[in-house]
Amino acid sequence: MITVTENALEFIRLSMDSGAIEDELGLRIAIKKAPDGGYDYGIGFDEMRESDLDFSFGGVKVFINKELRDYLEDATLDYVEMDSGEMNLIVINPNDPTYSPQAKKRK
Repeated sequence: MITVTENALEFIRLSMDSGAIEDELGLRIAIKKAPDGGYDYGIGFDEMRESDLDFSFGGVKVFINKELRDYLEDATLDYVEMDSGEMNLIVINPNDPTYSPQAKKRK
């Protein structure tokens, strides 16, 4: 399944603490097809739904719709510095049709 890096966990915990996120909420990772055939990811705090798989990484709950399980197999959620210099949560996903190993090296 998906892996969450320590950098991502630190950022998520900080976001939860500073945003007064309720305990029952977790981080949802969603996918939709992009116009180029790749995947666009939605990442945000949400309640667990009946159709979700739930995971815990270092005390952080992560929710993924059961239908997306195969799409996120072997993916990694990371918090990295982008080329623009800003920090972002990103999904590095070898299942994405537009995945490039070079994108993983971006820091």
